Amino acid sequence: MTSAHLVTPEFEQALKRACLRAVARAARHDPLRGGDATAVLHGPLISEIADEADLSLPQARRRLQALQRDGKVIRDDRRGGSTAWWLVGLAGDQAPSATVKQAAPVTMTLSAATPAQKASIDGLRQALTPARQHWSDVLGVPRDCSTSEMREAWAQALAAVNENDLDAEQQRRRINEARSQRETEDGMSEYE
Repeated sequence: MTSAHLVTPEFEQALKRACLRAVARAARHDPLRGGDATAVLHGPLISEIADEADLSLPQARRRLQALQRDGKVIRDDRRGGSTAWWLVGLAGDQAPSATVKQAAPVTMTLSAATPAQKASIDGLRQALTPARQHWSDVLGVPRDCSTSEMREAWAQALAAVNENDLDAEQQRRRINEARSQRETEDGMSEYE
């Protein structure tokens, strides 16, 4: 079987998500500072990739080896026999914040940034500092709405979560916490 048939776009997306999660865990070490060469040092292990892609370890290993033969991934063999993997070029795609820091002094304002830089900065803010919002802001309803309006907004908000987002699970948790906060304020249980 050729690598084109073995490696699907879904697997590559799962690998990308696993890489980004691994980098997020190592954010204090600035894993993207040296591009792919330093990012691979903090890359995901095969078990994380297999979990993300919903594959067995041997299936994930075969796909990673096929990608390595094609020059699409690099690996870092660690002490103890574990191996970290990284998609080639992903560090450059994910490091616009580094180019913003290097290209402009710290005094750069958000209004002077390009739209791509603004999106990158907004994304970093959302990823690093969780927004504390009132339950009504999360669900998009007025604070004095009825219980049925709140529950309808809760259902719509859950349905609107994009499963391909890296933080889809966090979004769902935040939406459910908003509903729980409202029900606690009203002295209700979730079963009423």
